[in-house]
Amino acid sequence: MPGKFAALLLLIIASLPVRSQSVIPGGKASFKIKGVVSDAFDKKPLELATILLKDKDKAVIKTTLTDAAGAFNLAVPEKGIYLLTISHTGYEPYSGTIDVKAVTGDIVKFTLVRQSQQLQVIEVKKRKPLVQPKGDKLVYDAAADIGNKSGSAADVLRKAPMVTVSSDGVVNLRGNSNIKILLNGMPSGILAKNLKEALKMIPASSILSIEVITAPSARYEAEGAAGVINIITKEKIKSTSGTVDVSVGSREQSASLGLNMSGAKLDFNFMGSGIFEQTRKESELNRASFHKGLPAGSLMQRVDSRQQTKGASLETGVEYRPDSTQKLGATLSYWHEQWPVHSNLYNDYRDANNPLVYNQSADQRGSYHYIDLSLNYQKRFKRKKQSLQLLGNLSRSVDHSRYLTDQFTPDGTHFFREVSPNAGRSKDYSFQADYTHPFNKAGSSFVEIGMRWSKNDAASNFAVYNNMNNGGSGDLKQDQERSDSMAYFQDVFASYVSTEFETKNNWRFRLGARYEYTRINAVFKGTKPSFGTDFSNLVPNLLIAKKVNEAHEFKFSYTERIHRPFIWDLNPYIDASDPRNLTMGNPRLRPELTRMLEASHIYNAPSGLNLVSSVYFNFSSNSIESLLTVDSNAISRTLPQNIAANKRLGANINGYTQLNDNWTINGGLELYQVWFKSNALQIGNSGFFHAFNINTSYTIPSGYTFELSGDYNNGFITLQGKNTSDYTYRMAVQKEVLQKRGSITVSLVNPFQRNLRQRSMATAPVFHQQSTTYYYNRSVAIAFNWRFGKVPKSKEEKMPEEQSTRPERKRSGRY
Repeated sequence: MPGKFAALLLLIIASLPVRSQSVIPGGKASFKIKGVVSDAFDKKPLELATILLKDKDKAVIKTTLTDAAGAFNLAVPEKGIYLLTISHTGYEPYSGTIDVKAVTGDIVKFTLVRQSQQLQVIEVKKRKPLVQPKGDKLVYDAAADIGNKSGSAADVLRKAPMVTVSSDGVVNLRGNSNIKILLNGMPSGILAKNLKEALKMIPASSILSIEVITAPSARYEAEGAAGVINIITKEKIKSTSGTVDVSVGSREQSASLGLNMSGAKLDFNFMGSGIFEQTRKESELNRASFHKGLPAGSLMQRVDSRQQTKGASLETGVEYRPDSTQKLGATLSYWHEQWPVHSNLYNDYRDANNPLVYNQSADQRGSYHYIDLSLNYQKRFKRKKQSLQLLGNLSRSVDHSRYLTDQFTPDGTHFFREVSPNAGRSKDYSFQADYTHPFNKAGSSFVEIGMRWSKNDAASNFAVYNNMNNGGSGDLKQDQERSDSMAYFQDVFASYVSTEFETKNNWRFRLGARYEYTRINAVFKGTKPSFGTDFSNLVPNLLIAKKVNEAHEFKFSYTERIHRPFIWDLNPYIDASDPRNLTMGNPRLRPELTRMLEASHIYNAPSGLNLVSSVYFNFSSNSIESLLTVDSNAISRTLPQNIAANKRLGANINGYTQLNDNWTINGGLELYQVWFKSNALQIGNSGFFHAFNINTSYTIPSGYTFELSGDYNNGFITLQGKNTSDYTYRMAVQKEVLQKRGSITVSLVNPFQRNLRQRSMATAPVFHQQSTTYYYNRSVAIAFNWRFGKVPKSKEEKMPEEQSTRPERKRSGRY
């Protein structure tokens, strides 16, 4: 253990800034070039424009990228004449001389003209980093990664910073699975309902980027103890165009079609996709139970499980702009998915009485139909950053699940059958209003206020039928004690205020608070007692940031987040598809509150090396943990409970560098020490976790790109045990075709192993359990992508060059 703490301490020290040498002599630069780059037509700032400063010999002495406001700041060692070039994908480059004569705080404005041509890939030697900070987010550029031409959203999340995805599809952010997942910045009912299955419905090729936010502002919902992950799908191009993506593989197949049509004031878009995926896993469970410290029984099970996932989704949207300051939009989407699972189980239980040995065949089926309507209105005022946004959402879901189990003696005699249907439905309503008011002309200091109301109306009707009292008979009787109907209601009222301001010496402060009031009611028709509860949470947050120079920026934040139990956490329905291992919900759960302190450092070297590092500490006193108990009959029950406190001390670092014009490499490392303790159960656990991912790609002039990537973690720690390591490695090669309008990509996942073996352990005073699972996740896939259509000539493309590519003030470029 001391060695693990030493490793953690070493990373924390390494993540602290070490001021490196720059091209400009350290600390002596007294001349600055400040500028803002924007689109020549709509005046919108251009983020990530490449700025190059060259000396009289045309040698590059300084380089940077513009920020979200299109701004840049270059320090130069001495006065003189320099060559400044500005480039951005899709725009004509700018090049001109700058005569630096004195120190000045003036900001020169540059505008770039869009290129007038059909859609095509523009070769840019300096590539945008795959992972980079953007405000208070860490953004993974999924569209630029050729390995994302096949697979699903779960495969894309594996490559996102600080995110791990287990072989069983569980998504964790810094080791915590309680995450608020957004889709295009909006809460998604389908992702909240069943994240594991919903992620399979989003083709990897449709994702533009993944945003990871560990310290959200008060504008975000307080839900999500670990933070927020925002999945951004491909942006709608302002043109008449479309995309076709088709992927065929050994484990999954998918296809999607996207269409965009744009007019002067009206835009229309459509997206349709379909998926088919098959998975297989084998597992063996061994459990020993004890009574007063003495062996009481042993259980051994072997299971072979196969699942097929089939689904389709449709989305259509329209946006109307009555003038340059207003936008009205509507999006209608439909999702359908079904996932039948067939498993064969061998059970061998032995105690002081007769052994119980049988074979079991089980069929489980799950499906849903989900429809969602979103309406939005946005108004921008004359003052920069002053805006009003209204959002409304209506959604409805119909769910069906069922399991059917048959048990046979070793000689093949059928003696038991059980079937359990579970029908559910859910209606969700929400309304949100957000207003931003700037305090200065630049919009760098502002206040945000807003409110949100959401209502969930859900019901679950579940029943159990079996021949328990008439073995071998086809006459199934209802088990009244395990059958019921639950109606569930949840209302959440929220309001927030957040203020942010910047100083002239590059300090930035954000202070906010969000109040949420939650009311929950559950009514049962059977013998189970109904219940109702309400609770309030005032969630503050604080951010302090200091930009020292173009190379270094520091941040410190304090955040509080909550984990509100969902209906499936509360539903007492018992899943007895494996009668010796039961799972159920807990209607008595309370919300979990997590507090986190974080310090981070951003480093951008002149060489192009980018590093983002953080150290953090979070803690919760009433965390919701999955608890496994074993009764006197050696039957296990797993349900969530507020039974433990947990603490995490961790650090992470993510980096990117371009080794040359054709070769890039990026990766991330995550470390933390975790402590669990339950005073109620008198148990605890602790352990050290580490994970990393790496990605490298190489492009050759003939249009081929090669990529290698992989991720690894040493296994998650839980209150009652831990898992062993989990890893995935991938290879991909892409060839551009059809005059760079299309591409063909071949990808391999875990090609050198048939399956991945993973063990998990759980212990308590009355039992010890170990399970070994083999995941068959080797696959090969070939994907085809085609982009069609053209960008119509517009007014901004016809503007004279002399009016749009030179500085808007001081045309001579003199300072």
